[in-house]
Amino acid sequence: MRLKVDLLPKSGYGDTVILVDVLRATTTASIILEGAEQLFITGSLGVARGFADSYNLLLAGEREGLPPEGFNYGASPADLRGLKFERDVVLTTENSPKAIEAVSEAKHVLLGSFYNARAVVDKALELATDEIAIVCAGMYGDETLEDIVCAGFFARRIQKMRGEVELKDAAKLAISLLRAYPDVQEALMGSTAGGMLEKLGLLEDVAVSSLISQSTCVPRLENILQWDGKSIFRFGAA
Repeated sequence: MRLKVDLLPKSGYGDTVILVDVLRATTTASIILEGAEQLFITGSLGVARGFADSYNLLLAGEREGLPPEGFNYGASPADLRGLKFERDVVLTTENSPKAIEAVSEAKHVLLGSFYNARAVVDKALELATDEIAIVCAGMYGDETLEDIVCAGFFARRIQKMRGEVELKDAAKLAISLLRAYPDVQEALMGSTAGGMLEKLGLLEDVAVSSLISQSTCVPRLENILQWDGKSIFRFGAA
């Protein structure tokens, strides 16, 4: 079994991908799918609004960390935690849809975070044939501390569970960075995204996103829809 970590999305993924966007999309996705049957993710505000209106779906999302006008919910895991959604949800964020697009050709695409860490690793090991790629979504094209530390957390767990694993250098780097942050909340607080959320008064999102293995829900890419020339990624719970 090969295990690699990409600090930013690349291309050419063939087997199993765990996509990581800790603050906040992949944390939020697992929370939403605890209460909804389907989650649709798009990068376009217009597509999110049009698709939700056409199919009577709930709208959740963010721009610069805050809910867009007219949305039912933001992208706050603290606010969404524990809700029971009476309808399926369309989620729009700024970074994750681009990352999902980059990895979408993989056989299996899972969304992972600290919040569903144990479950997503178990599912990846169940699905993978030859390779697991842990892919960090990044932020505005830059690497992010919190995603790399989370990737290290996954890589270390996979190594412990599988034993003989071929680790690429970036996976070793992520594991080494994890050792520097035995309290993962410190990594989230020290990140650029964590600082932005602090300025917005959303520190509870950082706290919730640092909780480990609170959910057994693993969002899995089911298919890709097209709406007004844009992609909508449909996820269900694996």
